[in-house]
Amino acid sequence: MRPRWLVVPALAVAVACSAPPEDARIGVTVPDRASFGSVGKLLDHRCGSLDCHGSTSRNLQIFGCEGLRLDPNDTPGCRSSGGKDTTPAEFDATFRSLVGLEPAVMSSVVQGKGAHPELLTFVRKARNTEAHKGGKLFTRGDDQDNCVAKWLAGATDAALCDQARTENP
Repeated sequence: MRPRWLVVPALAVAVACSAPPEDARIGVTVPDRASFGSVGKLLDHRCGSLDCHGSTSRNLQIFGCEGLRLDPNDTPGCRSSGGKDTTPAEFDATFRSLVGLEPAVMSSVVQGKGAHPELLTFVRKARNTEAHKGGKLFTRGDDQDNCVAKWLAGATDAALCDQARTENP
């Protein structure tokens, strides 16, 4: 009979060798990044001011020409007001911030084709069905709400998002 201390290391080696490879990890299902630009512009416009989510002190950080910039040399202001429009890197940063808030919930909503966007805290806060310092920004079913909901469902409507942004100065 072997001493017990020899069995434990052998067992540990067997378990370590049977671990799944890195690419077998559980992933997160996210909405389409390629169609995020129009949604990102809406979020920058409605939520990205420097006193709101255009602040590095928020858990949801929105980058763009109307608020927080990635490049400290870029001052707030879009091209129409003499500044520089939101960059692809800023859209990427906003996208990562948004989908990283509640990855498991985001996966569930996206896998469900956006059927229940209210499961996401950022949607509840924008609708003001959960306490939100910024108050009510979207009404369920309005153009802004539908812009986000369609993106979560995988059916982004850029024209709707652009219209929603211009309707709410």
